[in-house]
Formats: sequence, C-alpha cells, structure tokens
Amino acid sequence: MNLIKKNFNSIIILIIIFFSFLVNLYYSNIGSFPIDTFLHYDSSSRILDGEIPIRDFWIVSGFIIDFIQSLFFKLLGVNWNAYVFHSSLFNSLISLIIYYYFLNLEISKTISLFLTCCFSILAYTISGTPFVDHHAIFFLLISTILMIKVINIEKNNLWILIILFFFLSFFTKQVPATYIILTQGIIVSFYIFYEKKYIIINYIALTCFFLILTFVSFLLYLNIDLKSFYIQYFDYPKSIGSSRLTNFEITLNSFFNNYKFILLPLILNLILIIKRNWKQADKSLKKEIYTFSIMLCFVFGSIFHQLMTKNQIYIYFLVPILWGALLAEIKLTNHKHKLLFSSLLIFSIFFITLKYHYRYNESRKFHELENVDLTKAIEANILNKNLNGLNWINPFYKGSPKDEIILINEGIKNIENEKKEIILFTHYLFLESVTKKKLNYPARTFTMDGASMPVMGTKYFEYYRSFFANLIKSKNIEKIYFFKHEGISLKNVTDYIKSDCYISSENNIFYIFDLKCNQ
Repeated sequence: MNLIKKNFNSIIILIIIFFSFLVNLYYSNIGSFPIDTFLHYDSSSRILDGEIPIRDFWIVSGFIIDFIQSLFFKLLGVNWNAYVFHSSLFNSLISLIIYYYFLNLEISKTISLFLTCCFSILAYTISGTPFVDHHAIFFLLISTILMIKVINIEKNNLWILIILFFFLSFFTKQVPATYIILTQGIIVSFYIFYEKKYIIINYIALTCFFLILTFVSFLLYLNIDLKSFYIQYFDYPKSIGSSRLTNFEITLNSFFNNYKFILLPLILNLILIIKRNWKQADKSLKKEIYTFSIMLCFVFGSIFHQLMTKNQIYIYFLVPILWGALLAEIKLTNHKHKLLFSSLLIFSIFFITLKYHYRYNESRKFHELENVDLTKAIEANILNKNLNGLNWINPFYKGSPKDEIILINEGIKNIENEKKEIILFTHYLFLESVTKKKLNYPARTFTMDGASMPVMGTKYFEYYRSFFANLIKSKNIEKIYFFKHEGISLKNVTDYIKSDCYISSENNIFYIFDLKCNQ
C-alpha cells in the first residue's frame, strides 16, 4: 500500500498513456471514409520516395503532418498500424499535457485522472486517424496552456515553446491557427505593454526569426519553389476562406444547440471569477483576467473555425477542459454547498462525455459512418496485408464491403498490368502505397468544390493547369484513370486538358483518358 502511495502519480501517468493510446487505437480501426481516413497516408509514403508536397503534388493545407507521418512510416514500415500509432501516440501526449493542466488548477490527482480520460475519449479518438484539423488544434491547445502557465509563473523562456507550437499549428493548417494567434496576440500585446514585460518581445522576435530562417532553408533544401509555396499555402487558400465567409450562415438556435456544453461552463466560470474578485484588484486578479481571456480566444477561435469548416464537429474535447476549470473555480468559493455542486459537476461531465462518445466514437460520425451497419465491416488485410487491423466498410460504397474490396483489387491488377505511365484519380488515398506502379496523384484530394485545387473561374486556375501539364510532361504520363464507382468528377481532366489532346474510353472498372498531346 505504501508503495502504491509513493508511486501514485507514476501509476496515473501510465494509466493515461495506455488508456489514451488504446482508446484511439481501438476506434481508429472501425470503418473507413477513404478521403478522410487516408488523407495523409499516400502523401506521407510518397515523401519516402522523394516526392514532396507543393513541389510534386498540389496541397491547400499544411504538410507538417505528412512529414511527421513519413517518420513513423520510416521507422515502422508503410502500413496501417504505423499510421494509427501516430495519432494514438499524439492522443497520449496531449492527454498527459491536459492532466498537468488540471493539476495546475489544483484539482486532485484522481479527479484530474477522470477529467483527462474524458478528454482523451473526445480528443483524437473522434477521428482516430491522423487529420489536419486535430493536429492543428492540439498544437494550439499546447501553446495556449503554456501561455497560461507562463503568465502565472512568469518563466519567459517558455515563450520559445509557445511560438514553436504556434508555428507547427499554422503549418499543419492555416486555420484555426490564424484566428487564434491573432486574437491571443492582442491579449499578449496588451499584457506586454500594460505590465511592462518588454523582455518577452525579444523571446518572440528571436524565436520567430530562427523558425522562419530554418523553415525557408528547409524549403530550399527540398527544392520547393517559394512562389509555389506562397500560392499553394497562402494566396489560394485565402480565396477559399473568403468564399466561405461570404456564404457564412448560422442561426442562434443551431449555434447554442451545438455548443451549449462548451459555452455554459465559460459563462459560469466568468460569473464566479467576477463574484470572487469583485472587491479586489490585486496582481492575482490581473493574471486571472489575462489567462481567462487567452482561453476565451482559444475557445471562440475553435468554434469559429468549426463553423467555417465542412467537417463534422470535433471540438467537444473542450467540454472536460472547461468544466474542469469550472470545477476548480467552484472549489475556491465559500459556498456551503460547494461539495454538492462539485459532485453534480463531475456527474455532468461523465454523462456529457458519454453522450458525445456514443455519438462520435461508437457510430464513427466524424467519418460519416453513423448510418452504416458497422457489424458488416470486414478485415482490410483481404485487400492488402499492410492494412491489417483496419475493419473495412465505406459509407459511400453502394454494396457490400467484400464486393468493394474485390473491385479495388481488380482495379489494382488492371493498373499494374498497364505498361504506360499513368495518373489515377481516386479517393482511395492508400493505393499508391499498396501497388507496384506509381499513381502520380497531382493533388492530395480531388473534389471539385475548390477545396482540393483551383477550379475553373478561380484566381489560380491557369496556374494549376500549368502545374498539372508540367506533371504530365515530366512523368511522361500517357493515360489517366478514374474508378467509375467513386463518381469523381471527370472535370479533373476535361477542365484542365484541351479536348483534342485526349481520347476517352471506359471498361467495367475505369474511365480512361488516353493522352495524345505531350503537355
């Protein structure tokens, strides 16, 4: 018993690591929505073959996650388990950071463990597989927690890590990093000048200079053209965001219904802070105002991004964080029933977590599987041994999973028997890794809504058409294939290649374009 007490914190850490890892691993293996599930699979394996994002294929969001995943593939082999090991490990790491955040709020270790487990269930597990939005938001969460810590303990060298995680988030995905960095930047600027903490400027400036210099050197080392980088990562995505902002619509009812369990603890926390500090204006109150404002920027930046994105809601991990902060605030009050309120709060967190767990994890809602009979999933190693562990079922295939795998395997045989160099347009973003033939995807994804590449009528349409033509020429591409059953728009070819430069045909599996012109 004494040994357990002595090593209690170490035991808790081990529980968090294994629970967070295993819960993500388990749910990541259930079902597949190929365009999202495998978003970084082939793009990461292609890096190991010397094909670099921006230079060799078009992207509109960051490549940090691709390079990280390529390291996992390098160490563990290009396979499904290496893919989900990445996201599961990330779930463990961010959960550990959240655990120490709760301890810093002076919440007991056992309650902190409970809150952290709730967090890990709603964090990366919602997706299960590596995904840009998750990596980006969790890098921002780490920087937010570090910022709160540095204001409380005034340890200025932590600003180096804060800027580093801001940087990693932005180059994972431009938003929500832009929203949160700008709004938190206003709070930090006010803190620096009002509190006369000018030394912080030196830390921020020097770290930014070093990171930018290192990043530009990295781009040049990889022979990535800086103009292409600017267009693909800054200018063209900006036009997508502007379009979504123009068409932005939301009702108060839907806003509150979706985010009530995030907004409610924020409101209650603010009321309690004001009530507790109504008659004082000391240094500790100032710090509370700054730290609360920084967390507020993170929460509302996350919500705004969620409203703007087309993905399923993935920010319910905020529930245990914000309700945990409310729990810590309740414990500071002098209310005679605070123990009762704390107990009710813990039960509330449990049931809210359970609610979202069943909605998103059990039904795999994030990957559009909520209306699919998951019991009909079959082992994906039938398709390829490197997909061992994944239970295959695709929500958008109209037929049995077995029929789909038979169709994919038949398509792979057709492609591998093709003597000429090809491009394949597909949502099965793992095929490059499981075939013996190069598939030469020109972009990471192939939707025609402008989110994959510039479409006709947009600013960089001609630039992308030239990019596509150069790829065809440099790779000596003679044929382009589309899986018929996927329904990917043939405009991926017809809008970008002149009609007299190809002959179209089809067989029972593919639409095929035979190219007549050397682009």
